[in-house]
Amino acid sequence: MKRIAPRWQLSTLSCALLTFMSSTWAADTTTTNGTTEQAAPVQTLATLKLEATPATAKDPDISAVAKTIVTREEMLQFGDQSVNDALRRAAGFQMPTPGQGPRGGGGASGMRFRGGGAPVFLINGEAVQGGPRGGMSIVDSLTPDMIERIEITKQPSVAQASVASSAVINIILKQPLDNARISGNVRLGYGLAKSDQQEEQRKNISLQADGRDNAWLYSLSANQMWNDTTSITQTQSNGQSREQKRVTDRKSQMLAPRVEYELDDQQKLVAELFYRNNESEGSRDDQLQNDKNDSIRLNTRYERKDKGNSDKIRLSVEQQNETESTRSTLLNSYTDETVNEYGIAYDGVRKLDENKQIKFGTDIHSNELESNVSQTLDEQQYALYAEGSWKFTDRQTITLGARQEWINRSGLVEYSDHHLSPVLAHRFDFDDHWSLQTNISQAFKSPKADRLLPTVSISTDSDAGSLNNPDRAGNPDLRPEKITAYESTLGYNTPSGGINITAFQREIDDYIEKVIRQEGTRFVERPVNQDNASTYGVEIAGRYALKQTENGHSFMLNGQLSTVRAKVEDINHQERLVSDVAPYTASAGLSYNYQPWRIATSVNLNYVPEFTRALDNQPYNRTSNERVNMDISVTKRFNDGWAASLNARNIFSTDYKERLNNQSDGSLYEARVNQAIPSVLISVEKKF
Repeated sequence: MKRIAPRWQLSTLSCALLTFMSSTWAADTTTTNGTTEQAAPVQTLATLKLEATPATAKDPDISAVAKTIVTREEMLQFGDQSVNDALRRAAGFQMPTPGQGPRGGGGASGMRFRGGGAPVFLINGEAVQGGPRGGMSIVDSLTPDMIERIEITKQPSVAQASVASSAVINIILKQPLDNARISGNVRLGYGLAKSDQQEEQRKNISLQADGRDNAWLYSLSANQMWNDTTSITQTQSNGQSREQKRVTDRKSQMLAPRVEYELDDQQKLVAELFYRNNESEGSRDDQLQNDKNDSIRLNTRYERKDKGNSDKIRLSVEQQNETESTRSTLLNSYTDETVNEYGIAYDGVRKLDENKQIKFGTDIHSNELESNVSQTLDEQQYALYAEGSWKFTDRQTITLGARQEWINRSGLVEYSDHHLSPVLAHRFDFDDHWSLQTNISQAFKSPKADRLLPTVSISTDSDAGSLNNPDRAGNPDLRPEKITAYESTLGYNTPSGGINITAFQREIDDYIEKVIRQEGTRFVERPVNQDNASTYGVEIAGRYALKQTENGHSFMLNGQLSTVRAKVEDINHQERLVSDVAPYTASAGLSYNYQPWRIATSVNLNYVPEFTRALDNQPYNRTSNERVNMDISVTKRFNDGWAASLNARNIFSTDYKERLNNQSDGSLYEARVNQAIPSVLISVEKKF
């Protein structure tokens, strides 16, 4: 592949970046310069007193780029069992729904942000990923007991390498709660789901332990999960109907020890290790599927903090291995792929005075991806960034930054590119409650290495390889996306809650879309560059909390409506809506706590409407049905650190139905139904 010259240059937009002065505040929970006003606990973490907390030390970060923080207390209050449970209350995220079909994926890898790709996940500031071909990531193994807080940055920020992704989720792992040598909790869970011929059994055990001994801080997080499922898929084509039973056994392990040493009040050394292993065995009729994904990652850091000034040096190394085996009378395939990654980075912050600060740093990564079915792919990425913030009045802050990146690939793909990404953000606080914040950016987004591999992953079920259930593969000819983004949020927030209205627009050249093409006798879905695309929409997110009453009652209500219209223009200059982006999603949550009984309950409802989209270069329209999903959680705490939880998932859920109709006469071409399975998970917890 020939060298691709950078296409960013000084233009009308570039000049506008220096003069544009409106602003947003993109948070669906109450934030103040990157911190959240959370309710203070009354007795236990699950029983919260929902009122304004006493004044605390002000966060030294004065950046105009908004940040939403979800604390562990909030996750426990809502009965969250995973990171995805916490993020479903944040506007803009389209969460994967159980039984949502062959293309949706699951866990963090199946999440979408504002109709685009998955957001970038960080753990303690370090990027994490799934397997070489999108397997489960470390994020899917974390439980709220292991997490201190989740920081969500929805707008471009050069400091977090989120210029192109426009969403970064940084998971900060739990710190020791006190000076005890050892403390923590053990949780056991058993879940059962059954509907007609379908059945699912889930068992898990998790451990979180931490402590402090003088200058040493240490922690250990671990969990083991077993998930056995019998599912039914119904397909229809050519006037014939089929019912397919699939049996899948999954098991997953995660082990994460961490140690910190405080050199003095300002400096510390950190080392953390993540090991995970995921195995899946599935069968249907004569087809056997065996998948395995394991990885080990070591992160080390040196940190120095002196009031508003800080320095951080990060070193990381990771090895991932993923295998997929498909055996049947019609085909046999085996894929074995390994990723070796090495990284070094530096991040610095300097507070010039109370109203000025700068952030700067560098990031270097090297990856090697080996496969038994394709050439080795080597990749080197280098980045430099700088970002300055100036609070030029008591109520106005401006942030201007730029990130320069270089990328080189060799082996399977010969590719070299470099680009500059500028970002401008401005925040205006009308008073103590009203605010307006705007962000404008220009960026490039290079495709991830796993999307370049041409290796085909075989689908399952009786209609595998069909247009409605295609095989999946990568595309070595992908070009980077060029993105121009605008976003503005008007917010009204108080300690009791508030409402935020966000409008956004993104123009994307060389937009990467998953497109289905026939290859031989089977259909295969691959990422393909389209000429141009645009996404725009409005989000409305609100939250209201009733503070703790004298009788011990407290109440919280939150809801969101996220609209998105994603339109693509192909190489023939034909416009259509992106095939797999819902026009809007809506959700609502209700949480109630009663302190005397130490009981917390929550109900969360999600809704996705029916929508029809044309397939690229195919004479068919695809329709996805209207879907409703409800989750209910109840937690009761007892004496001596004991607690019990009941979590009902997919209550009153609708099946996932997908059908293809001929554009010429509207007649049915293919259809499939994945049945939803309501489930109940009972957990017992003991703190020590």
